[in-house]
Amino acid sequence: MNNTLPSKKICVQIMAKAPVAGLAKTRLIPALGEVGAAALAKKMLDKILNDCTSLMENREWHFECTLWMTPVPESPSWQSIKIPNGIQQSSQYGDDLGERMAHAVEQGLTADSCAVIIIGSDCPEINPSVLIWAATVLRDHDACMVPCADGGYALLGLRNYEPRLFVDIPWSSEHVADLTRRRLIECGMSYVEAALVHDIDVAADLAYLPSAWPESRLAMHIRTEK
Repeated sequence: MNNTLPSKKICVQIMAKAPVAGLAKTRLIPALGEVGAAALAKKMLDKILNDCTSLMENREWHFECTLWMTPVPESPSWQSIKIPNGIQQSSQYGDDLGERMAHAVEQGLTADSCAVIIIGSDCPEINPSVLIWAATVLRDHDACMVPCADGGYALLGLRNYEPRLFVDIPWSSEHVADLTRRRLIECGMSYVEAALVHDIDVAADLAYLPSAWPESRLAMHIRTEK
């Protein structure tokens, strides 16, 4: 095993939209209302930011974390979010999700970094243990992925920038993970996958929230009413 990887930094790139009522997690509005959906989006974002803060305190690894934001960091939409010290802030750049992710990956793979891990903010199953798993996999492989039950992925780790992973992908469809697997193979990249996780997009997904969160219990009520 190559144990030199942690000597260079690993960039965790967090892609996030501001949790604004009426704009955040719109498919959850029928279950939670505009304010409730935005509040849950904020709670999930706060969780991953705090998780990444914990990650950066792990002395066995050299993690650097950046929050890639839309709208721009200076927007009033971000006033309700307390971004922990040490997490960098940057504006997302690009016309679609693929371009924005590609830009974040390319920016993360600098001379003093050895890998990038890109994640969203709406999958509470992504935690420091999962991120360390990804970093460990990237010691010996070109890529890693945590696929989602909806056909997308919640995490993609890369040691090299390959634009083809982000071009002509039907984002927000059930084909994202499959197409990404094909592209990894076409690019000759070795990769490892973790078990399926769940993005929180629709009411049924609330069941996969931490059990201590009150929104998770709402999923049971929704199933009972059907």
